[in-house]
Parts: sequence; C-alpha cells; structure tokens
Amino acid sequence: MRMRVWEFIKGLKAPIYFTSISPVLIGWSFSRFQISYIVPLLLLVTVSMQAGMNLAMDYFDHENSRPLRNEDTVYPLGSYFIEKLGVKPSSVRVSFILMLTVAVVTGLAVVYITRNLTLLYLGLTAVFLSLMYVVPPIKLGARGIGEVATFFSFGPFPVLGTILALGHQVTLVEILVSLSLGLLASSIRYLHHLPEDREDGFRMKHFRIIYPIMLITSSIMISVFGKLVIAAIIVFAVSLIHIAYLPRSSIKIARQTNYSVGLHFLFTMLVIISVALFL
Repeated sequence: MRMRVWEFIKGLKAPIYFTSISPVLIGWSFSRFQISYIVPLLLLVTVSMQAGMNLAMDYFDHENSRPLRNEDTVYPLGSYFIEKLGVKPSSVRVSFILMLTVAVVTGLAVVYITRNLTLLYLGLTAVFLSLMYVVPPIKLGARGIGEVATFFSFGPFPVLGTILALGHQVTLVEILVSLSLGLLASSIRYLHHLPEDREDGFRMKHFRIIYPIMLITSSIMISVFGKLVIAAIIVFAVSLIHIAYLPRSSIKIARQTNYSVGLHFLFTMLVIISVALFL
C-alpha cells in the first residue's frame, strides 16, 4: 500500500505543485495575509489547473508514444500513470477534463464574487495558454516554447490575480516579483523537459546560456527594491552554485529538477518573509 501511494505521488509529480500554490501565497502576502475565503478558492483554481495539465500531458504523451524516462525519480518524464501504474488512458482523459472543469468553474465563482472583470480576462487567457500547452494541434509544450505558457500561468497571472481578487492595487514591486516567479517556474519546465529536445537542437546546444539567464534574471529583477535585496542576493548565490554543478547529459539534467523546484521554494519563502517584515 505504501508503495502504491508513493507511485501515485510520483505520477502526480506532487512536489512540483508548489509552483501552483506559490503565486497565490506571494499575492496573499502582499495583502498582509488578509483573512478571506477567496484564498482557498484561488488555491483550488491553480492546483486543479496544474493537475489537469499534468494529466493531459500524461494522456498525450501516451497517445504520441513518448517513452517513459527518469521513472525512478520524483519527476518522471512521460506517461507514468499509464505506462507504469496501468491506468486506462480513457480514465486519465476524463480526469484531466474534470480537473480543468473544476478550475474553470471555481475561477468563474471568484469572478462573480469579486465582480472584477480583470480576473475574468486573466483567467480566460490562462486557460487558453494551458490548453494550447498540451492540446493538439498547437501543443506549445511539444514545440519547444512551452515555457511561454508556464511563465504567464505560474507567474504574473496568479500573483496579480490574487492581489486584485483581494481588493488591492498592483504596484511595480508586485509586477516584478510576479515576473521573477514566472521565470523560475519556466526554468523548472525547461530543465525537466530538456531530454525531450533534440541533442543538436538550439535549446539543448545553448542550455548553459538560456537556463542561467532565467535564474539570474529572476534575482536581478527583485534586487532593485532595497527591502528585497537580501532575498535577491541569497537566491542569486544559490543559483550560481546550482548552475556550477549541472551535468552535461540531458537525461541527467532532468534529474536535477528537484534542485530547480527547491530554488523556486527558496525564492517564494524569502519573498514572503521580506514582504511580511519590510513592505
């Protein structure tokens, strides 16, 4: 039973769900942790949306015969549920549709409660990008530009959406923090899916330029605010250490996803603490 639970967690890539929770927590921190039932609803929106995307990727990876790789890690590549756990493809398809439906319905409820049409526009754009990420014929994730959808859906949209849903104004500080978070989320996606790119492709050949730029830029953008500079310095230093020890093999690079997720977690905690103490 314990093994089945662990395999289910791996199939969901559960630790990576923090990338969905993080934007809401950061947006909430800018409201001084205002007590509101809107926050749990926003968490349900973001988590169910990511669950839907992950299950959709499982389904379409199976449909496109993508091989299962790194199945011994917490972040396997390919259709772990179908290939390893024997879940029926039709069940995975129904599950991802259900999760996306939950996200959309809950999001519409938040728009209705807050009467804020900006949230509707942000939400519809996020849903559109998420669908384009996995659904044929566009499939941004399979075309080497999946980071575009990830950047907006796990950065600016949920951070700024949370602030607006709680009735607060968005300032330059919040915008730059949300952009930094989007870059870190995109870096996780880039690192994790790099083995799916061609070894002689642009993204693989220039990996040691593209990936560091994502990480370092995220630190630089928040360093312009004096009260966030300590957080920026810590994230910058940890990023340099992480980059210095990256392996050269693409499949081994994907096995470093846990470090990238850890960096994202560190960034989130430092920003929240800095906002709570200084802003």
